[in-house]
Amino acid sequence: MHAESQETTLSSSSASSCSSSSSSSPSCSACVVPLAFSPVQGTVTVPFSAGWNRRYRDASGENLITGLEIIPLRFTNLEWTDVEARFDRLAYTKNETEPVIKWSDFSFCIAMQQTPEFANEILRALRGRSEWKVDITKNELRDYWHRMAGSVDSRIQLFFYMCDRNFDGKLDEIDMKQTILGSASANKLSMTHEEAQEYAASIMEFLDTGKRGYLEPPQLDTLFKVSLPRASYGRSSPTPDDLYHEPMSKNEVRFRSYWRRAWIVLFWLLICAVLFTWKFIQYSHRPAFQVMGYCLSTAKGAAETLKLNMALILLPVSRNTVTWLRKKRWLSSIIPFNDNINFHKLIACGIVVGVILHGGTHLACDFPRIAGCDRVLFQQTLASGFGHQQPTYMQILATKEVATGIAMVILMAIAFPLATKWARRQSTLLPRSVRHVAGYNTFWYSHHLFVFVYALLFVHGMFLFLTNNPFEKTTWMYVAVPVLLYAGERIYRVVRSGIYEIKNLTPSLYPGKVLSLKMQKPEGFRYRAGMYMFVQCPEISPFEWHPFSLTSGPGDDFLSVHIRALGDWTYRLYGIFQEEMLGAAKGFPKVYIDGPYGASSQDYVKYDVVLLIGLGIGATPFISIIRDVANNAQKADFDQVAGSVCKIPKGPLKAYLYWVTREQISFEWFRDVITEISKICLKQPVIEMHNFLSSVYQEGDGRSAILSVIQALHYARTGIDIISKTPMWTHYSRPDWFNVFSKLARRHPGERIGVFYCGSLLLGKELEGLCTTFSYRTNTRFVFHKEHF
Repeated sequence: MHAESQETTLSSSSASSCSSSSSSSPSCSACVVPLAFSPVQGTVTVPFSAGWNRRYRDASGENLITGLEIIPLRFTNLEWTDVEARFDRLAYTKNETEPVIKWSDFSFCIAMQQTPEFANEILRALRGRSEWKVDITKNELRDYWHRMAGSVDSRIQLFFYMCDRNFDGKLDEIDMKQTILGSASANKLSMTHEEAQEYAASIMEFLDTGKRGYLEPPQLDTLFKVSLPRASYGRSSPTPDDLYHEPMSKNEVRFRSYWRRAWIVLFWLLICAVLFTWKFIQYSHRPAFQVMGYCLSTAKGAAETLKLNMALILLPVSRNTVTWLRKKRWLSSIIPFNDNINFHKLIACGIVVGVILHGGTHLACDFPRIAGCDRVLFQQTLASGFGHQQPTYMQILATKEVATGIAMVILMAIAFPLATKWARRQSTLLPRSVRHVAGYNTFWYSHHLFVFVYALLFVHGMFLFLTNNPFEKTTWMYVAVPVLLYAGERIYRVVRSGIYEIKNLTPSLYPGKVLSLKMQKPEGFRYRAGMYMFVQCPEISPFEWHPFSLTSGPGDDFLSVHIRALGDWTYRLYGIFQEEMLGAAKGFPKVYIDGPYGASSQDYVKYDVVLLIGLGIGATPFISIIRDVANNAQKADFDQVAGSVCKIPKGPLKAYLYWVTREQISFEWFRDVITEISKICLKQPVIEMHNFLSSVYQEGDGRSAILSVIQALHYARTGIDIISKTPMWTHYSRPDWFNVFSKLARRHPGERIGVFYCGSLLLGKELEGLCTTFSYRTNTRFVFHKEHF
């Protein structure tokens, strides 16, 4: 992205999603606002036809096309040295002449190997009427590069020749249509011939002022020396003088960001250390220490931490309890409930360490010493615990205490590896044999081995051969309450899911194997935007429950979720509903729901400004949020007009949604929602929504240049984006996140901005780093939240 020194201005009619408050201070409604574009280098006045002027004026007669600006047109970003290096890699000598490359390698030399057809069109245009499918010398390639990377006029002329397929110096509507279809194909866009015909006619109407039926180079020159109307942020607000004042140190920013996690983890480590030390010292003074030494103390210290961690590990996954607790503002301000799954994993790591220390020292040190110690010493120290008969190593392994311990270790050794992200997601890093049996279902079923682990733990804790004192058999004291709490929650979930009667279930199928389930909201089902619920389909499995973010708003009288088929269970669910909707089945399968449950996204109400970032289907948690924000804004506007006083729930005053996807079909998933919210935002511009389609090449790239033109022309006339088919403007390629954060810091100096993200881990780390960077470089505080399931 480029600087905001100047931006395109667009005034639109009531049918459009953009509006202008005044001629001197134009702005765009909150629902359609792409990023700023490159700084202008000048403006050009376009001779509009009379018909064009009639179609592109609003009700007041104001022209919708204003502020036309120069934009770039690029065919390559490579320097000649890079092109030459690529040539040298492929060059060969033919008949002892200078080195050449095959004409088919031209795409590689100009870094367009992903779109060889488009590169071939460039080569054809460069070589004109001559035979263009011949070898290329280095001098020829240098000349071609100069024409592609030369002046604006040179590049526009080259583009004209690409469109002019018969090289007669004229472009008609058919030529433009073919060019548009070729560009759409290069950018992996779906476009019908009828749509391409309509867009080609718009270009001809825009440029062919003389109604000759064709275009010549000067007219196309005009087209690419202007930036056609597009929605924009409006005029950039000046950068506040104190934006970079009062900077925070990195340490202070990190402390503010992580202090809640830090104190919880440190407190947990402190308790573990205290328990370990207590037992270590205690057993250092026992008679058995004379036989086993510090191995015994280490094993018993680790055992005490295991008791604690086997109790704690159930608490973060007691979802109803966590959801209830996080509603307490004072409690959620000091306890990071959003990291409950991370804490669950951390405790699991603590259990692994405890098992290694406890079981390892017993098996490798304690038991061999018991079996091999002096008989007299054994009778003086350990005989009462073994019936006054010194056991062999195998006899020790056969005791209840050891057998149950080994059984627990075996079950944990099965469940723990299958719970890792590599196994759950069937990572390609795993061996094929392992990957075949791994996956979410395997994780889900193997994780329920914990039922047997806890049963064995109770038995293991009741039979200790080193003590007969019941007050030292404390395992049940640690785990009884957490086990009862978790068991009670599971029973409560079963009962509640049976009470929630699903009525008026309406499924919808979308491209990309996305299933939308819309149902009447059950009585008593109260939730906040950003929450999720579990869905079960007994026809697939009577045991499996899968979490999905709610995409309906709290004020809606229905519930909705969007489910993308990415795993075994979701594929089967999609297939069942697909069969029914195609008439091959007798009725919808029975579906049960359980929830709602809290997630990090529901913390959006704590901020006046929020930035919502979703990748692909990761936008689902934020659809509910923007619904809620828009509905609250609409209620506030209605109450203001009616003169009534109604308490509006606290929420953001401004929300920014960035939705990044690599498939055009993704925009169909929430098309109705976005269109609905866009209408609300015309009156209450509290939401700015940004689409980014990563399959399309950056604006100004020769492969997407014609798309930018028709996108702007169509939007100016209809207020609808040609790619998303909504009032939400679609940007090309991926966002420049540094630029996004910079804009927000300038717009909201001194404020706290909640950044909520759902998507890949890699981008999550980048965004979290930007939150930290901008928090200590500016006086705007960015607080990062990531969805965890």
